[in-house]
Amino acid sequence: SLLALARAFQSGPRPRRSVLFVWHTGEEEGLFGSDYFTSHPTVPLDSVVAQLNADMIGRNAPDSLYIVGPVAAPNGQSRRLGAVVDSVNAALPRPFLINREWDSPTHPEQIYYRSDHFNYARHGVPIVFFTTGLHEDYHRVSDEPAKIDYEKLARVDALLLGVGRAIGERGERLK
Repeated sequence: SLLALARAFQSGPRPRRSVLFVWHTGEEEGLFGSDYFTSHPTVPLDSVVAQLNADMIGRNAPDSLYIVGPVAAPNGQSRRLGAVVDSVNAALPRPFLINREWDSPTHPEQIYYRSDHFNYARHGVPIVFFTTGLHEDYHRVSDEPAKIDYEKLARVDALLLGVGRAIGERGERLK
């Protein structure tokens, strides 16, 4: 998914803003990769206008998608980014039914704290996390590529591409 997005940005029209692709490691062990990157960024962190995080985006019902961040991130820093996501999603030929039940810092699953977007948010970067949710194979050896809904994965990528382009073309920051 990440490589497909990078190719799409490379081959399509270039947005006004730069797009940085970062592939973090060590998430399950304690968000180590994103913690390191946000503590030692390759570009000034205050120049990062948004962070889009995607994990497990090809499972479960074909039209459902969870987002986390627009409400959960502190000080309302991601609300405008959430509005961009909603706008881009609504314009898709087949929009997703977006579930926001995890978009709370107090939700029992604590999804807001469990993925790489968290380290960006704690540095004040607007974030949104896209996921198709937990499933019976989550963190089990039974989670195999044959169980991925590749059509859904491509649709989530189209949403990510649209959101990325919308952010990249904005004249103003999201904060």
